Amino acid sequence: MDNQNNQNNNNRYQSGYGTNYSDPNHDNLFTPSPSALEDPSMGRLKHSGPGIASFVIGLVSIIGYMLTFFIATMAINSSIGVVTTPIQVEEIALHPAVALASLAVLVCLILNLAGIILGVIGLILKNRKKVFAIIGTILSGAMILAFAGLIIAGIYMM
Repeated sequence: MDNQNNQNNNNRYQSGYGTNYSDPNHDNLFTPSPSALEDPSMGRLKHSGPGIASFVIGLVSIIGYMLTFFIATMAINSSIGVVTTPIQVEEIALHPAVALASLAVLVCLILNLAGIILGVIGLILKNRKKVFAIIGTILSGAMILAFAGLIIAGIYMM
């Protein structure tokens, strides 16, 4: 009799109810229920489109900054020698490569602003992966902060 009561208590304890329940999916508390496995909305999440666009824009703008500074430096270095007088410094400021580099940097800044906006949109979207949106927002934000830092450093160096 004692043995039978222990067995009934074990069955109640394992199933959670007073019945003998033998479904293999419910014997283990860590196994998900079959309805969760069959639910299509619980499938793999897609990456957000704006997040991917933000990431790509961030990469393109970083490459644009590097190319702009490299090409402008090479153009100025080949056309102007060693700078010694203030007149030569003004010649550098009026050099066409500096003007084109300034425009290219402004285009990259506009791309960074668009990257931040798209990254925030990608972060707001529900049921989407946010990896690219986070990376794109960080890349674009870091470039804007670096540009602002360069402007502030230039102001204080005057």
